[in-house]
Amino acid sequence: MKIALIGAGSVSFALGALNDIVLSEKLKKMDHLEVALMDIEQENVNRTYHYASEMFSSFSHPGELSRTTDLEEALIHADFVIVAIEVNRYFYWSQDFHIPRRYGSKQIYGENGGPGSMFHTLRNLGPMLHIAKTMEKICPEAWFINYTNPEAKLVEAISKLTSIKVVGLCHGLDMGIDQLASFLDIPASSIGVEGGGLNHFGFFTKIWDKETGEDLYPLFHEKEKRANRMAHFDHYALSRTMYRTYGYYPYPGTNHCGEYVSYAEDFYAGLPLQFRYDPIREKPWQYGSEVPEFVYCASGNSLDKGLFDDTTTQEDWAEQAYTFDKNKVSKSNEYAIPIIEAIFFDEKIQINAANMPNKGAIKGLPEDMVVETQAIVNGNGISLKPMEIELPTAILGTINIQGCIHKLLLEAYVEQSKTKLLQAILLDPQAPSYYQACAMIDEMCGLQKEMLPELEWK
Repeated sequence: MKIALIGAGSVSFALGALNDIVLSEKLKKMDHLEVALMDIEQENVNRTYHYASEMFSSFSHPGELSRTTDLEEALIHADFVIVAIEVNRYFYWSQDFHIPRRYGSKQIYGENGGPGSMFHTLRNLGPMLHIAKTMEKICPEAWFINYTNPEAKLVEAISKLTSIKVVGLCHGLDMGIDQLASFLDIPASSIGVEGGGLNHFGFFTKIWDKETGEDLYPLFHEKEKRANRMAHFDHYALSRTMYRTYGYYPYPGTNHCGEYVSYAEDFYAGLPLQFRYDPIREKPWQYGSEVPEFVYCASGNSLDKGLFDDTTTQEDWAEQAYTFDKNKVSKSNEYAIPIIEAIFFDEKIQINAANMPNKGAIKGLPEDMVVETQAIVNGNGISLKPMEIELPTAILGTINIQGCIHKLLLEAYVEQSKTKLLQAILLDPQAPSYYQACAMIDEMCGLQKEMLPELEWK
């Protein structure tokens, strides 16, 4: 077996996949396993290679490691291709957040939903399609296993514009189960669920006790009603409001679910802290300037520090992550390696969340739209498990809007059209006015011209 890890410089997903490989008893017993590490930055791929080499040696793992900056070389004879790519992540994400809001958008995050996410999509579409089209030439039967965001938009593009088998993975549903467990005061491993929708905008239609089969929603309803309304505000407040509004608890949390609705900002205390900077003293996107620090929520991170305490930077975090310590090697709880094992060894498993074309799994949503729900994996591949309970009309309506946006963004990319991008932005619940949207598109296309496809008004 050969696994190609594209974007091997990724701190979280690349190292998580390597940890899972080295801890897999099935992969360790294989006659021959090759893991090809590929990144466009030589320094990044070298860093991951040295870490992985030390780890494989420490665990006496027989797998063969290779490294390259050449995509085609990495893909030769690959059976599975794990992809986690992003260039100058926080530099561009901070623009995705601030510029649309400057023009009147009420978006709260801009990673996977809202106007900011559309530029995020268009930046990543080119590289992602390049990987998929190169796979068509080099390893057409391999699975494309994606972690790159915006998950649903990118997976849909690959499914529609290439012949490659593709699945998008995300741990958001598992984060939702952890929240249910907190309310119910029982272990997350004891909770069975049916859930799905759109990536970062899913809902649990059923929750039950795995041992007894008891419906846990009545207990959850009572517990949620008694719970402190301010507890874990940034993660839970919008979710609890959605639960009371729609009747089902959503996942993964405010700053993701809130990307797809117009009313999220009232439930997100950390909103003013996202990539916060002082425009008088700081010019974050000019050469030599520091990118604003990313603050995920109003609790934790640098907010609990003393006035003169050091704050951990992204560079510090990466350095710590790449300092090998055998005692800290643990399973990532991501699904890529379990999927690879199930397909290769033809062993049936169910995973909590997969992003793939709907094909009837979720009623009320387009057949070709990429949705997220549970999936069955075996030697035949991956197939979404149909949801038994239909999502409420209001939720389906919200997701259907995003389905139209997916199509318009693909058209904007293929046709190189700012006009199609404008249509997508104006459809979004967090859209600015027509005049502001036009000006925003022009400014973002100027700021991100090195990364965006060339777009014109048509």
